[in-house]
Amino acid sequence: MILLDTTYISPLLSETLYEKDIVMCDIQQKEILGQNLVEQHDLENVFRSEELIIMNSEEAFQLLNEFHSQANITKVANLFKNKVDFRKCLSKIYPHFFFLEASMRELHHIDTEILPYPIILKPSIGYSSVGVYRIENKHEYQRVLENLVSTMQSGSENYSSDVLDTNSFIIESYIEGQEFAVDLYFDDNNEPVLLNVFSRMFKDEKDMSDRIYYTSKQILADYLAPISAFIARLNTLFDLRKMPLHIELRMQSNGEFIPIEINPLRFAGIGTTELGYVAYGVNPYHHFFEQSKPDWPRLIQAMDDKIYNFTCAEFDHDLKIDSNFVILHDQLKKQFDHILEYRHIPLESGSTFAVIFYSCDSLEQNNHILSLDFMSFVEKKMAISN
Repeated sequence: MILLDTTYISPLLSETLYEKDIVMCDIQQKEILGQNLVEQHDLENVFRSEELIIMNSEEAFQLLNEFHSQANITKVANLFKNKVDFRKCLSKIYPHFFFLEASMRELHHIDTEILPYPIILKPSIGYSSVGVYRIENKHEYQRVLENLVSTMQSGSENYSSDVLDTNSFIIESYIEGQEFAVDLYFDDNNEPVLLNVFSRMFKDEKDMSDRIYYTSKQILADYLAPISAFIARLNTLFDLRKMPLHIELRMQSNGEFIPIEINPLRFAGIGTTELGYVAYGVNPYHHFFEQSKPDWPRLIQAMDDKIYNFTCAEFDHDLKIDSNFVILHDQLKKQFDHILEYRHIPLESGSTFAVIFYSCDSLEQNNHILSLDFMSFVEKKMAISN
């Protein structure tokens, strides 16, 4: 079944749900079309009979905790959602990795002289890049704290407490290396089934955004096997059978992978996971619901040498979004050499106003997209006076 956030449903997800007649529960309790719908008050019974559970938004965690709180899948999901508990579990594999938990108040009393800079400061429970900072020294630490309260207040207006905790934070070592994002599920034997491998690009060391994901034949050939082998180690710590995951990790210079975070019961959000469908024809939802595996050798052999990319155009996080904004979509489209799909995202869907899949021959196009100020493609309607 899927706990469905109907604020935004990607075309591929919608088609897959109806094609396979998946049990759906609308977490907003709107009227949606479909033959296999369940009401929220029936979820406790449905959870007993449904082996496969996925969501397309972390807002669904509230229902999971309300109606399925004692299940292993819920307990593990909540552990992954809490970045402090997650690091505690991983300390069995990474005993020397530095992290500490602090409340908003405690952040102001930490001895900043002893922190192992560079560090990452972020909410213990968070989403996207809200409240995430890379900090180089004690002076920068103080500057971040000056902005943190207003940042978290803005974030709390867009996300529930199940998605974003505005008072509990984690400080941890910055993980050097190339960053990857992977969508997968664990099969009935507690073995990982990878559904895609994306690399990520950032504007600079301070950039914590989710702007660029890309993949290619070379990325799959080089990293599919070692990432799969690393993720398989997780089954020594957890029972992850039938669980879908979105994992972000970095590969250090010595080839060791260290996970940044594990997002349970979902794939990459706002349609990001579908980059794999655009690039090599893998529908992650199809494979999850069928509990099937992509034929990676055949898929890799059939790919061309282009780089396939995803970006999402977003409003500034501290902006109050309303219907008075006008998006200059045609101007934004001109920034791309070869658009494969351009999706207009409704303003009421949140901070993203466009999702773009595109291909290119080199990473120069991505460098250009990273340099863009997406707010330059947003205008405010002029008030009309009587």
